[in-house]
Amino acid sequence: MERPLTFTQGCRDGLPIFIGYFPTALAFGLVCRDLGLRTWQAILFSVSNFAGSGQFLAASLMGSGALLAELFISVLLINMRYMFMGAELARKLDPTIKGWQRPLIAFGTTDEVFSVAVLNPSPLPAPYLFGLEGISYLGWVSGTATGFLIGMVLPPLLQLAVGVTLYALFTILLTQQVRQKGLKALALAALSGTIHTVLTVVLSVPVGWSFVISMLSATFIGALIIDEEAI
Repeated sequence: MERPLTFTQGCRDGLPIFIGYFPTALAFGLVCRDLGLRTWQAILFSVSNFAGSGQFLAASLMGSGALLAELFISVLLINMRYMFMGAELARKLDPTIKGWQRPLIAFGTTDEVFSVAVLNPSPLPAPYLFGLEGISYLGWVSGTATGFLIGMVLPPLLQLAVGVTLYALFTILLTQQVRQKGLKALALAALSGTIHTVLTVVLSVPVGWSFVISMLSATFIGALIIDEEAI
C-alpha cells in the first residue's frame, strides 16, 4: 500500500535534509559575517537564494572583489544543473497543480529535495512538495541566521572548524558526479582546478574570471568526452 503524499509526510521526508542543511548554513552565516554583511543582508541572501553551493561561490567571489559580471556567470554555471532537475521533476508533478504553485516548487528544488522527491511515485501533489521543500528551506535560512549571530561569540578557532563544511559540500557534489559519470568527472574537476590555479597563480588573472574560464573549459571538454547516456 502506497503511503499518502501529504504535507505532513513531506515535512517528515524533509527532516533529514533540515538536519543536513542547518550546519552547512551555519558556516555560510559565518562567511557572510566575515564579508562584513549586516544581519538582515545575510538572512536575505539565503531567503532569496536557496542554492547552497551557488551562495558559497558567490560569497567567495564577493570576498575576492570580483566584478558583477564574473559573479553572475560563475553562479549561473554552477546552478545550471537545476534546469535539468526542474525539467525532470515537472514530469512527475500532479496535473492539478496550479500555475502559481509551479514557480514556488521550482524555487525550492535543490539536489537533496530532488533526490527525495523523485523516489516517490507520480504524480507528486503540491502539499507534499511544499512540506518537503518548506522544512528544507527553513533549515537553510535558520542555519544562516544562527551562524551569523553565533559568530559574535564563537572563538575564531571554532569558526574555522565550522568553515570546513564548505569543502564537505563541494566534495559531496563531486562525489555525486563521479558516481553517475565515473572517473571522467573526477578528471574534469582536476582539470578545472588546474586551469584555475594556473590562471590565478601564474598568469595573475582575477579570481572571478579565472572561475568563469576554468568552468567553461571543463564544461566544453566534458561535453566532448562524456557519453550522452551518462548525462
